[in-house]
Amino acid sequence: MNFKHIWIVFTKELKDSFRDRKSVLSNILLPLILIPVMYYCMNLFMKSTTDEVENNMKIAISTNESIEVAKEFTKQNVIGEDKIQIIEFSSNEEAKNALNVGDINCILVYSDGFFENIEKGIISKIEIEYNSLKSASEMGAQVLNSKLMVLNQSLATQKLISMQISPEILNLVSISQIDTSKELGNDNNSSSQMLMMIIPMYLVIVIVTAGVPLAIDVLAGERERNTFEALLSTKANRLSILLGKYLAILVFSIIAIVMSFIGLILGIVLNPEMFSTGEEVMTLATIFESMNVPVGALILALLCAITLAVVFAGIQIAISTWAKTVKEAQTYLSYMSFPAMIIGLSTMFMGAGDMQGFMAYIPIFNTVASLKMVLGGVINYSFLITSVIVNIIFIVIVIFFIIRMFNNEKIVIK
Repeated sequence: MNFKHIWIVFTKELKDSFRDRKSVLSNILLPLILIPVMYYCMNLFMKSTTDEVENNMKIAISTNESIEVAKEFTKQNVIGEDKIQIIEFSSNEEAKNALNVGDINCILVYSDGFFENIEKGIISKIEIEYNSLKSASEMGAQVLNSKLMVLNQSLATQKLISMQISPEILNLVSISQIDTSKELGNDNNSSSQMLMMIIPMYLVIVIVTAGVPLAIDVLAGERERNTFEALLSTKANRLSILLGKYLAILVFSIIAIVMSFIGLILGIVLNPEMFSTGEEVMTLATIFESMNVPVGALILALLCAITLAVVFAGIQIAISTWAKTVKEAQTYLSYMSFPAMIIGLSTMFMGAGDMQGFMAYIPIFNTVASLKMVLGGVINYSFLITSVIVNIIFIVIVIFFIIRMFNNEKIVIK
């Protein structure tokens, strides 16, 4: 092994990768632009749907009794001060057709004898008809449902007062929620919870796939261009060539990961409303304020992510070396995103405290779990250290395997 030869191969491959405009655009610049644009479009759609429900919600009323009585009751007891229009139709079928095409959001259906039963204090029924294929309709149904819950509580209170019974009888049990994680110093708000869902899954998928384009080009591509045999005939030995290409793929992967992560942060900064819950707006300031992560734990989590990148850079080299053509390498390497996506999605809604000890011994799982735990304020140093050690062991195994592949003439020379 010659460090000078490693450096020559490394710089040559890295320069070639940055000369390839398609590679730079798709793996470095595109995530920086595409992720904020994607979040902007999603946020725009969500805002338009919310604005439609808040400012332009339309409902119809279905009743076998006086429509005027039903309208007046709905305006006073359901709509209140909100901007909800009542649209009249000549028949129930016409109202349902309008609901299906999206001209109205919902239909309030009052049962027979509803208003007379309400006066007598008899249980009455209201149905909300909506179209689940229309997001504005589904959101409108949620709005109406919450308003009818308030109406139900109000009518029950009035009935009890008329019977000279205290309305407090409806709340004989006082219910409160206490988050015991805060007693342990884990004061996490919804902003960090949102990050805990998004970042581990997203980062792991990028780690697993970032170096694929360069891995295809530096081995399968070079073999297809008939330049690989010429490189093997130079003074540089095979180990130096292998390490030079390995480092090039790893550095390119890390750059792509960093740019993708910056794109994710930009998406959060430019579209804070999308990640907000209630009155809390998700900004970088609120994120950092909510995170109280020890430096040691953060470094271990980052080491876990970096070592995973090293593992998959080696796997990408092995697959590209095995493949006979660029097309074959592309086919094999395209499947690499599946394990990351499956593991990422399966753990997306798991909390930091849901991570199991066995996950520390499985690559990808250990990185997702480590990032979730650190972002969630659950600091388990034994888990983090085990995850890093396991990834390092896999690095050794992968390097040993690809060195054997490189020394096998039948695999290298095809």
